[in-house]
Amino acid sequence: MNLAIVLQKPMNKAKTRLKNWLSLYERIGLADSMLYDVLNTLSKVSSIDAVGIVTSDARAIAIAKQFGVHIFHEGEDALGMNQAIQFVVETLPRDVQHLFIFPADIPLISCDEITNLVKMVKNHSVSVIPCKKGTGTNVLVLSPPGVIQTAFGLNSREEHCLLAKKAGLHYWVFHSSSLSLDIDTIDDLLLLKTMGQGTKTKDFLERNQIFKC
Repeated sequence: MNLAIVLQKPMNKAKTRLKNWLSLYERIGLADSMLYDVLNTLSKVSSIDAVGIVTSDARAIAIAKQFGVHIFHEGEDALGMNQAIQFVVETLPRDVQHLFIFPADIPLISCDEITNLVKMVKNHSVSVIPCKKGTGTNVLVLSPPGVIQTAFGLNSREEHCLLAKKAGLHYWVFHSSSLSLDIDTIDDLLLLKTMGQGTKTKDFLERNQIFKC
């Protein structure tokens, strides 16, 4: 069984690095739109057997319900990313063979990219898709879940590879332009302006005239 989970922090705390350019309303709307794009894509990939979201945010839960995804509710006090993943791993049924861990801020995610990823991870215990800078981890695949403890944070790409190596596991680093573009800065938004055709995220930015200036 292939399970994809999406990690969503409280939306009123999302995208704080954009606070000099976007209002709180706009940042919440951006987070809302990106989550929609990610869940919409994952729900269409036939080789992903189930999709879940890990969140304590009511707005995110409402979006998730539109797609019928499983909700791993963190409770009122949102967990850290690694704690949240451990929380999920401890509750999973044994038939989950591959756990795909996605962020909620990669609106350029595509069905073809995920279908290809599912095919490629079958021979690897740990698969790492780095962030755009190459030092962090945007997407992590654990086969099976819990094969290593996750280490999201500073230099997590290297940390995940080291954890796999120390455990004697076969690991793989896969570079993807669409999965690597997490939206954190104004430069990311400007890049999305040229590449995000057909996404709810780009539609939100245009409707709210984010790029008017």
